[in-house]
Amino acid sequence: MTTKELAAIPGNYVGTKEAAAVMGCDRWTVSLLAKAGRLPYRYFFSGNRLKISKASILEDLGWRGEDEDEV
Repeated sequence: MTTKELAAIPGNYVGTKEAAAVMGCDRWTVSLLAKAGRLPYRYFFSGNRLKISKASILEDLGWRGEDEDEV
């Protein structure tokens, strides 16, 4: 997934599918990292759903705006 694709996703939060695509792992690993408190991005649980801050991921990737290319 490119930074442009991630930035184009509506809303402020993404799920495990999008975060896993950026991190290069599977969704279960993202969930396990969050449950252990070791996920490198801002996140919270809403019931059993993991919500990960899209801004936190983009910041980590160095996204600055529309002129950026792939990760």
